[in-house]
Amino acid sequence: MTSDEYKKALGLGEATKTDPKKALDLALEIRKFEIELYWKRATYFWAFITVAIAGYVTALAAKDLAQGEKREALLAASCVGVVFSVAWYFVNRASKFWQENWEKHVDLLEDAVIGPVYKTILSDENLHFWRLWAPYPFSVSKLNQTLSLFIVLLFLLLAATTLWKYFRFGWPPDPFATAMVLLSLGAVWTLWWKGRTGSTGGASRVHAERRSTEIV
Repeated sequence: MTSDEYKKALGLGEATKTDPKKALDLALEIRKFEIELYWKRATYFWAFITVAIAGYVTALAAKDLAQGEKREALLAASCVGVVFSVAWYFVNRASKFWQENWEKHVDLLEDAVIGPVYKTILSDENLHFWRLWAPYPFSVSKLNQTLSLFIVLLFLLLAATTLWKYFRFGWPPDPFATAMVLLSLGAVWTLWWKGRTGSTGGASRVHAERRSTEIV
């Protein structure tokens, strides 16, 4: 869409149908809501990832577990960690996508209401990374996204190490290890394939019904 097409779609042309202030307020409100959800989701995933790491460490340090039970617990914990950390990484990227969507709406709408306040960046004249106690324009969401990718790689390393150290390679393959690996790969593939939104463009076809109520 061009800028003119965007304004026309929202009724912001010469024959104004939309209140620019209300449109801007709505965009700011939904942006704020997306940021709140971002951190709530991060807390949710950190809880599961912490449990997976604690489970792996506990199984690794346990001396009363049989060798077979220990290796299965280690592989299960690392595979669960892989799935949840991949899901967290995907959710971080999704949250960033929708946050930026509403930020772009604010950029386009604010000029007619309050001027270019939101998209005007003011910073210290002596902005340098080496000033360790001064501000610096890092992106909080990008840092969190990078951290989640690191956690993905960490759990992949733990899973690969567990398979290499505790499970034999050959024929027939170990049934538990094979099932866990296939289940984890299937879960990651499902998250990637079925987790993508279908509303980023194009037309949506919906079915609508209206019920009627009658007093008899």
